[in-house]
Amino acid sequence: MLETDINRTIEPLTAAEREPAPPLPQGSLTAESVPPAHRPGPTPLLRILMPVMMIGAMAAMVGLMMLGGAGANPMMLVFPLMMAMSLLMMFSPKAGQDVDEARRIYLRHLGALREKALENAKSQRAHEFHRHPDPKELWARAGTRRLWERGAGDSDALEVQIGIGDTALCTPVEVPDSGAAEDLDPVCAVSLRRTVHAVSTCPEMPVAVQLQAFRFLGISGPAADLARSIIAQLVTSHGPETVGIEVVGQGWEWSKWLPHVRDSQQAAFRILVVDSVTTTGTETYLDDPSWTTIIDVGSRAATALGIRAEQEGLVLSADDRLRAHTSAGPEILGSPDVLRTEEAVLLARALTCYRRPEEITSANGGRDLTSLIGLASIDQLTPETMWPSRLQSRQRLVVPIGTTVQGAPVRLDLKESAQGGMGPHGLCIGATGSGNSEHGL
Repeated sequence: MLETDINRTIEPLTAAEREPAPPLPQGSLTAESVPPAHRPGPTPLLRILMPVMMIGAMAAMVGLMMLGGAGANPMMLVFPLMMAMSLLMMFSPKAGQDVDEARRIYLRHLGALREKALENAKSQRAHEFHRHPDPKELWARAGTRRLWERGAGDSDALEVQIGIGDTALCTPVEVPDSGAAEDLDPVCAVSLRRTVHAVSTCPEMPVAVQLQAFRFLGISGPAADLARSIIAQLVTSHGPETVGIEVVGQGWEWSKWLPHVRDSQQAAFRILVVDSVTTTGTETYLDDPSWTTIIDVGSRAATALGIRAEQEGLVLSADDRLRAHTSAGPEILGSPDVLRTEEAVLLARALTCYRRPEEITSANGGRDLTSLIGLASIDQLTPETMWPSRLQSRQRLVVPIGTTVQGAPVRLDLKESAQGGMGPHGLCIGATGSGNSEHGL
């Protein structure tokens, strides 16, 4: 059961206080040069003559046996000659290094290179998923030290994950120039090419985008799932004094639970979500510089906001694959993130009870309901403060309804004009037939 009835204060963290990500390997990996192709050299003359000498010795042995009779032992004569020939064969020059041994040595090197690259890829994966966890698991950050860990001055402020795809290895494999391909050993060259191709890319890694670089972000296709994922990451990583959220359109009722919508005008970065709205170019928010990024959900090239996203920002299509539309054509980035409405509601309700300390919100111009009614903290909300026994006539039926651009409270006096109020004496809100057209303000 979520305890949404108690405000919980989350202190901001400095960059040094943030939970560090696992270290990211640095540098590069270097592959050894491919050994040259094996080309047999000329056979030494001694190796050519040796079989001839051996045949001659055998022939001499047979001749002696036939001419000398039983008294002669030819083996006693041939044995010294065979020993001399063996000695010559031992000290004769070799034809060259064994090609199989050279290949075994190089393949052992490639195996060690592959293991090191896979180890670096594992560290890179841990580093990236620490910075960009699965959006479906963001609700688990509520109440932890990592909630609202990023500040407006951090380098990763407004950096969000948009999908999962292939990225390059953080320690690229450098291959030295070994010369012409025809001069290299073919087995070693092919093994090197396959090894480099296998370890140079890390699959299923977060694909991130920096929203500060794009004032307009258009998402076409089934875009609501990706847009919810982006907003979920923003409100989990940044406090309400850093990121403010506003929505134009339908389907975002769950956002009312977010602390980031309560005083979005005072946040350092303001994000506007426009969902399935046909913009004509007359909308004031299109040219309002106070918006850091305007996200066009269900973007269409025929609308004014779609044109601005295509010309001045980033356009993504999020269907079965995540594509970025560039001047060279669509570029596949991977698979888009998906966050269903039910998962967004779970996250928003988990965050609704958290807030920043009063001095933080005051420094950013924020005014919540407790400050507007004159209370420094919700802990001071007691029956005595809520319903004082004697209320001055001027304060009776006066309620705060918001703040000005400067942060001053705006109050509505419901008393009759004869009593110094704004009148009329009643405020009726309802459907047709409820009397709102006759007695409403």
